[in-house]
Amino acid sequence: MKSDIDLLILDYIDGSITKEQEVELFEWVEASEQNVEYFSQSVAYLELTYTSGKSEKYNAEKGWKRLSDKLNKRSILFQMWQSYGKIAAVFLFAFLMGYGVFRYELIPAGEQLSQDYITTEVPLGSKSVVTLPDGSRVWINAGSAMSYPVKFDENHRTVKLEGEAFFDVVTNRKRPFFVETEGIKVKATGTQFNVRAYADEAFVETILVKGEIAVNRTNVTDDELVMHPNQKLTLYKDQAKKEHAAHHDVEKEEAEAPKAPKNIPLKVKKVELTSNVRTDIYTSWKDREWIIFKEKFGMLAQKLEKRYDVKIKIKDRQVCDFAYSGTLKDENLKDVLDVLSITSPIKYEFDSKNVTIWYNPKFYDSN
Repeated sequence: MKSDIDLLILDYIDGSITKEQEVELFEWVEASEQNVEYFSQSVAYLELTYTSGKSEKYNAEKGWKRLSDKLNKRSILFQMWQSYGKIAAVFLFAFLMGYGVFRYELIPAGEQLSQDYITTEVPLGSKSVVTLPDGSRVWINAGSAMSYPVKFDENHRTVKLEGEAFFDVVTNRKRPFFVETEGIKVKATGTQFNVRAYADEAFVETILVKGEIAVNRTNVTDDELVMHPNQKLTLYKDQAKKEHAAHHDVEKEEAEAPKAPKNIPLKVKKVELTSNVRTDIYTSWKDREWIIFKEKFGMLAQKLEKRYDVKIKIKDRQVCDFAYSGTLKDENLKDVLDVLSITSPIKYEFDSKNVTIWYNPKFYDSN
């Protein structure tokens, strides 16, 4: 039975699990505390073997060979694991090799985290999926970092986020789930929501897809706001410039938006709660099809920078106000820029990791 469960866990991580298999897996997980612990630890260890920031996955066959070379082939340990074949190689090799690498190399320099915490950093141009100790899943966007304990506290589950992430939280009303990020603290008991809190952007944003969450501003008492599905909460920063003031400044006329100092309350000039929003517009960044809807190029440029790991310089300010709608599916950056230049009055130059955009007045002559 355990080997069957291991196979289901592998399919779950790989994304190839069917709906029926997923139901079977989680019925087994929920059957006992031991199963929950086995599942969460197995998934955590297995995910460590995925190449950070790349699409390549862990090669179980090579891992098994490397592991078997280290073990005495006559030992009981080897005979026991050999019967499980490649599945055993993945889990044991992850435990012996991946776990230490993950815990030490991915903790950024200068970060004062204890050995009981794990930090996942996702570089620009990448995305990552993490399964937390309670089985909750988190999709982490490019240029983001999330830290969480190896084992959650008995009374609460707390993670710290810098950047953007989508949370699918396992329901547990006795142990609320908290996300602490720049300026806000989100409380959930079991729900799906998206948090966007990049230091170089002019806002902090929370989107609720399913369930219910409560949002508090950091260090502000009596400020709890309860959100319901299809609502968007936006906190506009007082100290940051508007959309076009990130890395793609208009000919450097404006300085880059400053990063908010850590441990200092976020200065907010405006709080906005919007209902009946299309949540997929704000969460599809994690999916194969990325939905863009009435997005001004000033904000779109910031997202393109993170998604494709490039620097975008806008030479003409008016380009920032052009709005775009559409769906991108596995397109590379050049394909995206080609479509934008065909459908709107812009031209671009693309050199390695640098993109220059400017207004094209001749666009209307040919249309």
